[in-house]
Amino acid sequence: MAQAAASICEICTAGPGEHYCQQCDQLFCGSCKSSHLRTKSCKNHTFLSGPNINKEEKLLCTEHEEIYFFFCQDCDSPVCTICSVEKHSRHLMTDLTKSTDKLRFEVVKKIKAKVTTSKVNLSKIEKETTTYCDEVKAVIKTITEEGNYWKNLIDKKVGSFVRHDEEQKTLQNITALIKVYRGDIETCQQWEKKIKEMETMADVLLLQKLKKLKVDVDNIDVKPVPERSYVSYRNRKPSGTEIDSLFGEMQFKEGKALMEKTENQQNFRPKESQKKYKYACDVCG
Repeated sequence: MAQAAASICEICTAGPGEHYCQQCDQLFCGSCKSSHLRTKSCKNHTFLSGPNINKEEKLLCTEHEEIYFFFCQDCDSPVCTICSVEKHSRHLMTDLTKSTDKLRFEVVKKIKAKVTTSKVNLSKIEKETTTYCDEVKAVIKTITEEGNYWKNLIDKKVGSFVRHDEEQKTLQNITALIKVYRGDIETCQQWEKKIKEMETMADVLLLQKLKKLKVDVDNIDVKPVPERSYVSYRNRKPSGTEIDSLFGEMQFKEGKALMEKTENQQNFRPKESQKKYKYACDVCG
């Protein structure tokens, strides 16, 4: 409806004309409207309300230039007094204002129901989202703990491979053997020095000394060098499937049905409502 400058009440000419009587074609203030509706002949008059009512813009019957008074339920359209007699005489007629109020009540009721359902759905999805996030945290915690468990076992296994017990034992044996060889060398060097010093002795005395020294030399058992100690490691690279077998199985299920339903609702465009007729009008068909 087009807007016009604010008007005054045409009855008392004091208050704002915020209510337009469609039957009287006049602007009323709130007080005058109440008085007008208390009048027996005007109790069924209908008003348009608002601060900027344009009384020149009327909703009239296009055929008779008459105000709509009734609503034809069979034809699902408003009708004027003349139309109600000429074209809709046998149709189910109701008061236009009451029909409008009834429809308004039904629409508001449906809107409230939609709001209530949407709020319930919103609360449900928010709760489920919180639950889902908690589940994700719990799964991550479990997987992390399981990974740490296997890492600890691997660290222990690596430690058992690289421990120094065997190495130290082998090195100690080798060190002891080196010490024996060095001791033999040192003893032999002392004997060589001693033999050189005995070169000036008489042969008889030298012979006796050499015999005794020979016994000492024979008593030295020079052990052969033992087989070399060795260490080796043949690495083994496990496949991905072998690593996967160490862990459990994680299931991830996305709410596709809910998502598809939501997308369908967003893409849904309501078709024109289909009307069901009970009668056929002989005049208008």
